[in-house]
Amino acid sequence: MNSFPVRKALLALLAGFILSASAASGQTNMGDDPEAFDKIARTLFKPIYPLLARQIKEDYGITKGICVDAGSGPGYLAIELAKTTDLEIYSLDINPKASEIAGRNIKDNKLEGRVKTVTGDVQKMPFPDNFAQLIVSRGSYIFWPDKVRAFKEILRVLKPGGTAFIGGGMGNLLPQADRRRIQDAMDEEKIGPPADLMVSFDEMGKLLRQAGIREFNITTDEGCLCGLWVEFQKPAPKSVGDIKTP
Repeated sequence: MNSFPVRKALLALLAGFILSASAASGQTNMGDDPEAFDKIARTLFKPIYPLLARQIKEDYGITKGICVDAGSGPGYLAIELAKTTDLEIYSLDINPKASEIAGRNIKDNKLEGRVKTVTGDVQKMPFPDNFAQLIVSRGSYIFWPDKVRAFKEILRVLKPGGTAFIGGGMGNLLPQADRRRIQDAMDEEKIGPPADLMVSFDEMGKLLRQAGIREFNITTDEGCLCGLWVEFQKPAPKSVGDIKTP
């Protein structure tokens, strides 16, 4: 972002995205202008996605099977996960235009055989029970109208033993210089998630328990009190030997 006019144009686009997103009632974080967010995602937010994909791979070691990126938007996290793993990835978004843009980005990265776009709602995902080894989502959950229902769906779609990593932030591996640059650009224009949609740690814990998720971790990005991430596994069914008789 060395060019001042380009930087100001990006800030204007991002401000427009946040304003439209604050009025949105759907799942996606695209608001009414997925094209505008796509421009931001591939410029200002560009360093985030490959490092977040690497973090997910290193933390969970899930490199094969099926992954769902819920609220995928233009598909950059799904694309980066496909580059660093052998996962079959479904880029799910409620906004058909966002799915169209994701499809274009997937094609540009020559990943059509690895990443599939699906237009659908995280609150009623078009996948069968016990479908995915991994479900991820970055920046979408605050826009889910019924978060309890959405987390119930994530739990349903996960395979037993499968992992969910849901939240928002820049991840743990982004260099501090990049983190500061992105945050400064957002702070300059007072840009961020709409305050009325923010969820505290305590509120998130209550939502997860209401969804039937008993064991989970809620964290921030490493090294700063920023971001909010939820991780949990779907319990594996008990074996006969685990069942205690009276």
